[in-house]
Amino acid sequence: MIAGLVIGGVLLLAMIGVSYYGWVTLPAEARVPVHFGPGAYNNFLPKRVGLVVHPAVGLLLYVIILVVRSGQGTHGPSAPVDVILPLAMCVLLVVQAGAIRVARTRANF
Repeated sequence: MIAGLVIGGVLLLAMIGVSYYGWVTLPAEARVPVHFGPGAYNNFLPKRVGLVVHPAVGLLLYVIILVVRSGQGTHGPSAPVDVILPLAMCVLLVVQAGAIRVARTRANF
């Protein structure tokens, strides 16, 4: 099933769109939080880097989906790839939107 590829592609485009929104709306000196693990945001990066990190990780997950799907061919279970990785991309998209919201709040001080 190709659903994982389609959903992953749509989510990757959404991440790029959210980064573009952040690029347009955040001031040049804004610092974007990046979430490297459990707990609160723990690293603030310059605007340019912070807005590229999330789509870059999304692209990495999408490439993993492509590689795993191409290795399976037409046979074999695809449910883990078609569900888990797009779900991880959804979480990444939500974290990215939250990071832009935090960067906007901190830039207004």
